[in-house]
Amino acid sequence: MLKIPPDYLPLSIQIALFVALWLVLKVLWFDPTLRIIQARRARSEGALEEARAIQAEADRLRAEHAAALDTARNEAQREMQEIVRDAEAEQKRLIAAAREDAQRTLTEVRTRMAEEVAAARQALRSSAGEIAQMVAHKILGRSA
Repeated sequence: MLKIPPDYLPLSIQIALFVALWLVLKVLWFDPTLRIIQARRARSEGALEEARAIQAEADRLRAEHAAALDTARNEAQREMQEIVRDAEAEQKRLIAAAREDAQRTLTEVRTRMAEEVAAARQALRSSAGEIAQMVAHKILGRSA
């Protein structure tokens, strides 16, 4: 029952019991629980920092790898272009040599043919008289 004015002795005992209970619970329950929560938080934050560091390292390695690939790709392209240029130069050189050889052969053949034509004309001129006599003999039936 509620008394007015209150009885201070039981109230002070209740307050003392409450404070004692609070101190016991603080020492036995609240402080260990708070230490466990802080330790877990510290481990979690440490794990997160470690994960961030690992992610940063992975990003750095990925960027290095991409740069190395780009460098290798550019070097391969440069070498391929150089090979193509060399092949084109070799092709032009071979074509020029083939043209020169063909021109030389053509000149030799023309010269040889001109010599043969001149020799044949000379032979025909020298035997033209004989051929004319044979033709006249055949046509007229007598020697000229």
